[in-house]
Amino acid sequence: MSATCEELLNVRASEQCAEDFAGIGSVIYYGLKDDLSSPLTEAGTDWKNITFKAGKGLYRVDCKEEANSIVGSSGGQNGGYNQTLNFTVDFVNRATAKLARVVNNRRDLFFCVEDGDDIQIMYHPKNKIQIDQGGIESNTGDTADSDREIKFAIQLKKCKYPNTYLQLGENQTLEGLLVDSSSSSD
Repeated sequence: MSATCEELLNVRASEQCAEDFAGIGSVIYYGLKDDLSSPLTEAGTDWKNITFKAGKGLYRVDCKEEANSIVGSSGGQNGGYNQTLNFTVDFVNRATAKLARVVNNRRDLFFCVEDGDDIQIMYHPKNKIQIDQGGIESNTGDTADSDREIKFAIQLKKCKYPNTYLQLGENQTLEGLLVDSSSSSD
């Protein structure tokens, strides 16, 4: 894959006029790439033009507060980046067991999560997600004060950037793109 390098630029703390809180939102949205009307359009660090086929859309997972992150790590010199989405669902039941099975077996998923005023997305039109052995871990706990939760670590490799963002269309929201929403396409 050939790509042009980014222009050199200054990144000065004094020019970043916003709080930069750690962590990401506690709601994860996911969908199937095949449910998109067409592949998303790449625009630098951003993906845009998200629309779904009729009756299709995103799915929502409510996660544990302050237990979620996206980690971007270098794939080595000129090797792009690997993105890892870590999130925890703080209950264990039939629904979370089914979610774990879907995520473990469907490699054609993409994920979105609110990050302050931005939306981060783990998406690539050709590359598929990967779950390493132990990447989904369910634990019912063993004492009354134990956490009862499922932890997910989902990877997307060979990305151009350590973090990528979703640009929604005018009047679009992630909630409005839910599969059961009355406005699931733009």
